Amino acid sequence: MILRYRTFLVLLIAGLVTGVLFPSLAAAGLLFEQKTSYRTAPRDTLSSIGARFGVDWRSIAEENRIDPDAPLRAGQRLRITLRKIIPRAVQRGIIIDIPGRMLYLFDRGTLDRAIPVGLGAPKGNGQRGWETPAGRFTIVGKRTSPTWLVPKSIQEEMRREGAVVKESLPPGPKSPLGRYAVRTSIPGIVIHETTDPSTIYAFMSHGCVRVLPEHMGRLYRSVRAGMPGELIYRPVKVAVLRDGRVFMEVHRDIYGKIKDMRAEARRVLQEQSVLKSVDWARVEQALKQQAGVPVEVSAAPR
Repeated sequence: MILRYRTFLVLLIAGLVTGVLFPSLAAAGLLFEQKTSYRTAPRDTLSSIGARFGVDWRSIAEENRIDPDAPLRAGQRLRITLRKIIPRAVQRGIIIDIPGRMLYLFDRGTLDRAIPVGLGAPKGNGQRGWETPAGRFTIVGKRTSPTWLVPKSIQEEMRREGAVVKESLPPGPKSPLGRYAVRTSIPGIVIHETTDPSTIYAFMSHGCVRVLPEHMGRLYRSVRAGMPGELIYRPVKVAVLRDGRVFMEVHRDIYGKIKDMRAEARRVLQEQSVLKSVDWARVEQALKQQAGVPVEVSAAPR
């Protein structure tokens, strides 16, 4: 199934109808595309623009045929195409694709919006890591102008780094929770506005889900206590279109949870009964590049 939407206006291409109710899927996802344009502001970079839209900066440079090493001009208009495979569709709630660094909000069986997010830092370089856990959750509350009660684990990190140890931070411009915070039923995991845009579409948080201010206000107004959600860790995703074409999206195994990515790709394809419908050379290329964008891996028709 493929969705195509412009500036968050959803139009379902499969069947050319709106309001389709999606079933909950296991390994096969939904392929969608968003086309929009953006006029650059002073100090914009390809990287910062890519993070805002959830698009790799190299894709923006390629689509607009610009030199990625040259500075952008203020007022420059760029075409931006976001293509993703959503790992699961639901009737209502939140799906967060951890490797893809995207949050998807569903309402009445349709995709309401897609938002790039920042997630937990992986282990490495002697650091303990703050991985965002996978699993289902419910929204248990939300607050405006929240006070940050600093977890003991982060207080310990402050102490190790020689910083002033604080037990709480009041609302304000220095609060890492920003103006809006949504608590989940997973202990310590909050979806919140961030005051540091450079951490969006990256793995730099202490496990929480960070959202840009321009997206968080509307998301905050859309969620309610009791709303279901799921954090999904699936570096290899597959979408099978109604005409039989197969697309695959591969991300880095950022948390090192997959022992063999090739075996994982085979497992996902097998679950959808399309293992014999793909060109394995294309699959191998997708696994090698790990570009994080959907690519067609269908076998050529005989």
